[in-house]
Amino acid sequence: MSMKIYPIIKFIPFKSHICDDENILGFDDDISRQKRQFIREHYNEYIMPYQNIYEKEPRLEEYKLKQLIDFFSKKPKKINGEDIYHLPLSNVRNISSSRRYTPNIYRGSTLYDAPNWVINKLKESGIKTIIDLAGYGDTYKNKIEQNNLEYVSFSIDPMSFDYLADKTSTKDELIKFIKTMQKEYIYMGCEFGTYKTDAAITLNTLFNPKVKGGCRVNSYYEIGYIWKIANELYNLMTPKDKKSIGWTPEFEKKFNEIIANKLHR
Repeated sequence: MSMKIYPIIKFIPFKSHICDDENILGFDDDISRQKRQFIREHYNEYIMPYQNIYEKEPRLEEYKLKQLIDFFSKKPKKINGEDIYHLPLSNVRNISSSRRYTPNIYRGSTLYDAPNWVINKLKESGIKTIIDLAGYGDTYKNKIEQNNLEYVSFSIDPMSFDYLADKTSTKDELIKFIKTMQKEYIYMGCEFGTYKTDAAITLNTLFNPKVKGGCRVNSYYEIGYIWKIANELYNLMTPKDKKSIGWTPEFEKKFNEIIANKLHR
């Protein structure tokens, strides 16, 4: 037989016929004792709901999680190359030559004279950034940004490099170019998508630690001139520049071996 238990504050001595069930905490049996013990152990959670959650998962972490969700929901997993190949642009192709590694980076002729529907089609396929390798300037920049795409300029001309008065600015452009290439989702090109584009891709292959599998380059650059430019740009780089694009001692050693081999052929 079980016995009713009343709160002390409500206890009335010498009264044996209390029937106020609302004030009954429980019965003095095993189940009731377990329930009372549970209430004692979890008292704070009843006073402050989700207290443990707020302590372990502050609002700042919730905000960062939302940022990550927004980022990955908007980021395409893979560029739709078939759409790009059918656009009225010259020499369009993916820059990768390896089946094992296909970055979301495409090359071709400039969009400077392209109609807006071509630019919008690139954007729909997953392109986020346009790299101008011919230095078309503000007119081209405004056109790209009006279509809600990022514009980056890396004006490299191997044949005129020796005559540049300020090669440091080219080095700074190179660092920005490499950082952009590491983000992927890019369409890059010069006037016809050949000469300067080949030079830029070769420099990316040399300076970008994230490149795997190799990139397509024109055989002209295998003969020589671009390696001299790469060596000069390397000599202008600071430790901060190298760190900003992820260089390691192992990568730098490999870079120097490649340049030494190409320059002394």
